[in-house]
Amino acid sequence: MVYRKAVIYFLSGTGNSYRVSTWLEQQATAAGLETKICSVNNAHPQQEIADSGETLLGLVFPTHGFTAPWHMIKFAAKLPRRKTTQAFCMATRAGLRFGKVFLPGISGSATFLISLILFLKGYRVRGVTAIDMPSNWYSLHPIQRTGSIERIKKRATSKVRKSMARLLQGRRMWLTWNNLYETIWGIPLSYISLLYLLVGRFFLAKLFFANRDCDGCGICAVNCPVGAIQMQGVDGQWPFWRYNCESCMKCAAFCPKNAIEAGHSWAVVLWILTSWPGAVFMLNQLNLVLPGVEHSPGTWMASVIDLAFFYLALIISYFIFSRLLRIPFINRIFTLTTFTHLPFWGRYREPDTKIKHLRDKKSHPS
Repeated sequence: MVYRKAVIYFLSGTGNSYRVSTWLEQQATAAGLETKICSVNNAHPQQEIADSGETLLGLVFPTHGFTAPWHMIKFAAKLPRRKTTQAFCMATRAGLRFGKVFLPGISGSATFLISLILFLKGYRVRGVTAIDMPSNWYSLHPIQRTGSIERIKKRATSKVRKSMARLLQGRRMWLTWNNLYETIWGIPLSYISLLYLLVGRFFLAKLFFANRDCDGCGICAVNCPVGAIQMQGVDGQWPFWRYNCESCMKCAAFCPKNAIEAGHSWAVVLWILTSWPGAVFMLNQLNLVLPGVEHSPGTWMASVIDLAFFYLALIISYFIFSRLLRIPFINRIFTLTTFTHLPFWGRYREPDTKIKHLRDKKSHPS
């Protein structure tokens, strides 16, 4: 199989998926292919993806909630239909290093879900894999030191090159140890992934807030890949995270003041406010009973009502929280009670990536 063109679309917050895309681009260009990589937000698939077996399409994206980000799912679903175009998927997952031990991340259903969408749209999917890149999830743990980050990247570079070489040789990338590993994890974690898409991603989006170091520069809002940040207030100088935030960490990674926190104390308050089954309780107290429908906990109707209550409580709670944060004393309390404000906690962005790189990148003819 001979390819003449490679088109690689990436979705990236802190630069991991972008960096993997550049490694893929380098190898494709060295093999004589006309190559193009660009952000999914700047893609023009109808013009860029030829319906030809000589075109290789790659989708590179991070793992969120052991599955693909919602933004990438939507992008894949909107790709034009093709009959002969070859394709592959590559997910980045959270790799960690402790001493000499490297712990792999889990991408779960991420690559399989996107490859299924591509298959249903007519693409000939050559295979999928996942790449361990340094974990950027500063909401969960401190960022690793420079030495560990570089060691993880070195291993990732080798795996990306081997995977791309395999694809350029016309070989498939399905029966691999990596895909067996992800299948073993992906099946039991599919329930968590579904909950993440329905509930978790909205909850995580509402943990972010700006501390008093924020100077209202608006870099976070301008560069958010999904347009989830709005500058609000009388003078429009206070970031507000909307429901469509993907928790990609780009805002925190590139904030020049390190002013963006993930509120752990606020997470506890928000959990209490959104997890209480208040809707069912109120319906029962008011005797608002529908014929043939039981509102008691565990029934499908109770689950639907509680989910609706969760969304409503989340929206109202965060709106009030964002207003209260403008009071210096309250902002200080939540700032001092979040782990992300600790001096050793850190923020992660791929060391060789600048914010301008995460926009578009022009094609490089061979």
